[in-house]
Amino acid sequence: MNTKSSILKKVLYVIIPLAIIAIVVIKLKTNKEITQSKVYQYDKEQAINVQVDTLQLENVNAEFSYSGTFEPNKETKISAELQGKINTILVDAGSVVSKGQTLIQLDNSLLKLQLQTIEVQIEGLEADVNRYTILAKADAIQGVQLEKQN
Repeated sequence: MNTKSSILKKVLYVIIPLAIIAIVVIKLKTNKEITQSKVYQYDKEQAINVQVDTLQLENVNAEFSYSGTFEPNKETKISAELQGKINTILVDAGSVVSKGQTLIQLDNSLLKLQLQTIEVQIEGLEADVNRYTILAKADAIQGVQLEKQN
């Protein structure tokens, strides 16, 4: 009885994989047929419909208007070297501009304050130079200190 069951097991080990392979082959074949039926097949023998028209010379005196969006030939992105609030825009969007042309005017109040600060610092340094010059002439300080201020 043991030999019959071992033979049966061997037969099953062969039959089951063969059955699975057969099922896969049949499924693949049906899938291929379905796919080929859905794909357009060009028939070389079938005539192609072509429409033609004869050209005629005519004078057209009508004006045409088209709506749409125009895009520039060249476009440049600009970035500010300085930060600030824009007071005035001197060109319109889409305008042709030339190199060096002013496009916007920034609020320069911050720059004016910085200029005033620098002018005050210059006045202070000039006063220091004058003071050191007087002290150096009176031999109250060394000449090297005066040179450091210049």
